Amino acid sequence: MAKGTEQGIRLSCMNPAFLNSNSTSHTWPFSAVAELVDNASDPGVCAKQMWIDVVEEKGHLCLTFTDNGCGMTPSKLHKMLR
Repeated sequence: MAKGTEQGIRLSCMNPAFLNSNSTSHTWPFSAVAELVDNASDPGVCAKQMWIDVVEEKGHLCLTFTDNGCGMTPSKLHKMLR
């Protein structure tokens, strides 16, 4: 299941039911944005800046959220997505 990538993060597979349950945990768009801001300010993350951009992906406009926090280790990310 896990394979390396150019960035050194193993690829992960997840069950579509997980994606559905994760996407429905915020019923109001502002609560999802608030969660992203909250996560960026968590202890150990220490983000000082956050960028919100609009990108086009397959003909759809999407919001992207990026911060300059320390992020997750590849191992922690893989564990979260399993």
